[in-house]
Amino acid sequence: MLGNLTKALSVACLLFFCNNVNAEFKDWNKTDKILFGTYVGLNVVDIGQTFDLINCQQTNPNCRYEEKNPIIGKSPSKEKVILYKTLTSGIVYYALEKSSPRERTAALLIINGIMLGTVANNHNIGLSFTLRF
Repeated sequence: MLGNLTKALSVACLLFFCNNVNAEFKDWNKTDKILFGTYVGLNVVDIGQTFDLINCQQTNPNCRYEEKNPIIGKSPSKEKVILYKTLTSGIVYYALEKSSPRERTAALLIINGIMLGTVANNHNIGLSFTLRF
């Protein structure tokens, strides 16, 4: 039951976020659009790496991986990860939208640096990201 509720909330948040992105994103400069796209892409990779961690925890009793984000816990569900990432991306977008172009660019550079560090660290400890079609 909770899993279905989490999925429904994730979809609702994603739809809300996507509708808001189209509202003012068109007014951003090209650099900020590219930086925000990079932020979203790094989040997708981070989600994939976190799913790798979750799969390890579910299939290997000796899994050495543990989620370090205290908000989603040491052994999060995939639904919780998607909900968390959707909500935080929406909050980041809202804050960026309220920023001046100069502040937005600086914030995006910092955020992307943090996300790149997270993804690189995940890769270095052995977590992978794969696309399956």
